[in-house]
Amino acid sequence: MNAQHHLNKRSEWQTPVDNSSDSLLIHIIDDEERVRTSCDFLISSLGLPTQVWSSALIFLQQVDIYRPAVVVSDLMMPEMSGQALQAYLNKHDSPIGFIALTGKGEIADAVNMLKQGAADYLEKPINSHRLQEALARAQALTLKRAQLYNIKKLYAQLTDKEKQVANELLQGNLNKNIADHLDISVRTVEVHRSQVMKKMQAQHVSELIQKLVMLDS
Repeated sequence: MNAQHHLNKRSEWQTPVDNSSDSLLIHIIDDEERVRTSCDFLISSLGLPTQVWSSALIFLQQVDIYRPAVVVSDLMMPEMSGQALQAYLNKHDSPIGFIALTGKGEIADAVNMLKQGAADYLEKPINSHRLQEALARAQALTLKRAQLYNIKKLYAQLTDKEKQVANELLQGNLNKNIADHLDISVRTVEVHRSQVMKKMQAQHVSELIQKLVMLDS
């Protein structure tokens, strides 16, 4: 089974039951058993759930990459490197927070990965304090990405006219002003506005505005 087959099987992002950072699974990927065991011990000792993988390809074959999580991955691995794994996750808009695990001479690669959206990098042997910092950063990043991914999916359901109404609401305009700007009746604005609220899963206009602002950020 290859990575593309994995994508075909898991094209839909599944919302986890609990999106709190404490519940995020930490995936440890390294071809060296000694490193996997050490990382697993350190992260588990922090009270966080872990899962270990001997290769990036096996990870991609068995994990839903659209579910919020954190990956701690070695860079130099056979078959698929850490850089290639991050590139794959980026290409497919995965919300997973990526932490690069580096050895000697790989710092430049890790820094380049930060520029590509990685949450952090850790040098071997892993420092416990740095590990906690990196995990906290990656957890926050994956939750933010997952929220944005969900909002994008909701926004994509809007019709062109509903998007126009949503933009008017983002500008703080009242129904009468929106009707004038879009050359439609106030009643039509109310109908579109109701649909926008429903499709965006917003209980109040303030909640809708917050979601729209995230799309613009």
